[in-house]
Amino acid sequence: MTNQTMNTDVLVAGTGGTGLAAAYAAAEKGLNVLVIEKQSQIGGNTKISSGFFAINSKEQQAAGLHLSTKEAIAELASYNHYLSNGTLLSRIVNSSADTLAWLEGMGMEIKLNPTENTTQFAHRDNAYRGGSYHMYQHKDESYQRVQQTLEDAGVKFQFNTTLTDLIMADGKVAGATAMTTDGDDLTINAKAVVVATGGYGGDAKKVAKTMHTPNLRTLGVPNNGEGMNAMVKAGATDIDSHALIHAAQLAKSKVTQKTSNQHLAGFSSNALTQLLLTPQLWVNMKGERFANEDVVYDTVEWANAAWSQGGKYLFIVDQATLDTFTADKNSEEVSQAGPGAATGRGDFTKLAEAAIQGETAYKGTTLAELAEKAGLNPAALAKTVATYNQAIAAKDDQEFSKSTKSLAYSVEKGPFYAFISQAAYLGTVGGVRVDEDLAVLDDNFKPIPGLYTGGANAGGYYEGHSYPAFEGLASGFTWTSGRIAGTSAADYIKATTATVQ
Repeated sequence: MTNQTMNTDVLVAGTGGTGLAAAYAAAEKGLNVLVIEKQSQIGGNTKISSGFFAINSKEQQAAGLHLSTKEAIAELASYNHYLSNGTLLSRIVNSSADTLAWLEGMGMEIKLNPTENTTQFAHRDNAYRGGSYHMYQHKDESYQRVQQTLEDAGVKFQFNTTLTDLIMADGKVAGATAMTTDGDDLTINAKAVVVATGGYGGDAKKVAKTMHTPNLRTLGVPNNGEGMNAMVKAGATDIDSHALIHAAQLAKSKVTQKTSNQHLAGFSSNALTQLLLTPQLWVNMKGERFANEDVVYDTVEWANAAWSQGGKYLFIVDQATLDTFTADKNSEEVSQAGPGAATGRGDFTKLAEAAIQGETAYKGTTLAELAEKAGLNPAALAKTVATYNQAIAAKDDQEFSKSTKSLAYSVEKGPFYAFISQAAYLGTVGGVRVDEDLAVLDDNFKPIPGLYTGGANAGGYYEGHSYPAFEGLASGFTWTSGRIAGTSAADYIKATTATVQ
């Protein structure tokens, strides 16, 4: 173990989209840039994401899709109930198309996903939600090109190195400390620091406390809040950080974890996901229906509905429904929200029995027996099923306004099955208060000199425990905010240097 000292103009902690964009933006300004990354490669959680939210891009224009940033800002502000930082929101959206083109110039291959091809079926009639998704292509090769672009610009990378704290001097950020996986301590002197460490999704206890439930399934890169903690210690305020809840999943088997490697991005090869991703009867852990199950066609709204019940719910079917799916005669559209369903046919009764053995489902020859095994209120479940069956028969859902086409499967004759579903999250979003330049602010709304952030550590772009259902929104914010943060850090250094001279 050794103690090393390093010097740079701009230190960037993290190599997701925020860090990469910040580093390149600062390097374009002619400054020396050092990037530290806790993993052995670039990308972070951004590499898991599929695309970039942008409005009025050249790709959209070429497709004949002329979208207004004015309308996009209005929709996002309305979704957020005007709790988001209006100046930040406006700057991000108005900068999105230019940043996307800039990212392509760095080496990222992009292809617009047309609205009609959206996997979010609820977005088919909304070009702002479904036509804003610029999909990353050949990500491994694209990220290699991006890294090479940064290295050619003089950016230096140090991998397997974790930020531990910020260095403060005379009320200003003067660098940071870090530790390598070999146990070496680093002191990095810098004129400005951009914290791009990606939130605290790996801290399950903190996520459970923030989201008020222990039931969420975790996905993505295990960022543990190193950057957030350091910024708060330096005087920043965490105003709105929360889990990026993302669809729901079948519960993991308590008997075997053989399929755990298939859940890196939420995917499961189990054909039961076709039931998970169709609007069956959903009940909470009291046995009460709680939502219009058509939200399964929108990743965000689906996750929100699940979170409203503590992040865990059951979907209930009878034997007839299993037989219909086994015969491949399902009449409902299978959602592609979140990771999407496994394709292909299967023996759904056999799969259901396996789920029971894995303690991820329950079975009862009667509803009362099902309620007992699942820990539900028998009277509540019986009332829920009776009311639901009436809605199916009348093709009219008076409780939750479920669409007529989704009122397809009644729950009438046993055996009955209830499957555990859990909301999942892809790290965290939101964070410390920032201004439109991504400068980190203290409790008096004053910038902490030399400190910048973006992406999953920056607050003010979302409204709290949710995020707008615009495809690619978080990833687009990551790159765009990072670019602004890196540019702002460079401008700060040049301004302070000129003042000293």
